[in-house]
Amino acid sequence: MLMKTLFLLAAALLSTAIPALAGVVCVESSDQLVVTRDGRQVLSYQKTVRVPPGVGPEYGRNGFIHPISTPSGRVITDGYPVPHHAHQHGLFFAWKKATFEGETLNFWEPGPATVRHEKVLEVINEDALAGFRVELAHVNGERTILRETWTVKVHAETGHIDFTSEQRCVADSPLTLDKIHYGGMSIRGSRQWFPDAQISAGKGALKDEFVAPCAILTSEGLTQANGNHSRPRWVCMSGPVDAAPVSITLIQHPTNFRYPQHVRLHPAMPYFCFIPTVEEPFQIEPGKPWVSRYRIIAEDGAPDAAKLDAIQRAFAGEE
Repeated sequence: MLMKTLFLLAAALLSTAIPALAGVVCVESSDQLVVTRDGRQVLSYQKTVRVPPGVGPEYGRNGFIHPISTPSGRVITDGYPVPHHAHQHGLFFAWKKATFEGETLNFWEPGPATVRHEKVLEVINEDALAGFRVELAHVNGERTILRETWTVKVHAETGHIDFTSEQRCVADSPLTLDKIHYGGMSIRGSRQWFPDAQISAGKGALKDEFVAPCAILTSEGLTQANGNHSRPRWVCMSGPVDAAPVSITLIQHPTNFRYPQHVRLHPAMPYFCFIPTVEEPFQIEPGKPWVSRYRIIAEDGAPDAAKLDAIQRAFAGEE
């Protein structure tokens, strides 16, 4: 009788534990915020600076999302890519060229101007979604110019990631975002899509021997060859990771400034960014928050343009 009672108790405990693994959960540690779905990691937000071996300390950064994984667990982003562009980290948001009180600033690459994590505002765990709110600072040395809030939510049913950025100028003077062809909302794809990394790892000698296995497709049907500085509603980056096809898509929301924003599609490296300053500059002024929204889709399998169009319409409230 005792053994039967213990067995039933154990079964009851197990049955209550299983639902906890289902759906989506966000857990905070000292270094990061991790969101899982059905027990698998979806994404991690990096709170602390952890520079990998072989990368100079000047590239150290926090306040970015990496890794992002597909439902099967394949990591589709990269952080600290080598042998170059080690300043790019998963999903990140940084301005390449800005002017503040007569000084030109570069938040994109290592230097006195940078973006850093400040604090966690909220850990979100609900029945249908999980995620977090964090505060970042765009600084020049020790002076904070922008405070930025990221709200990141993962949907339990679909696994879609909704990302909202609100940038607020906390200085007395506005920050001018100068005319330039890249920067802004950016994503760095898998290192397996980076031929130069393969070469540096001893897998080849000549860059011309490699064709990057990453393909980029836009909502207008354009690619790296003809889509740079077009204005798509969504951009999908895809290719094999661990010999299986995967893709990651960023969808713009129609309320975004200068929607649809221009996109920078790099012709040889696995990254792209939405950038609203290709044709003309703008300012983020004190007291006027600058908000942008995106939906991010990380999937196993080859991209399906019709499916992505439907997700985009739903995100835009058109269905």
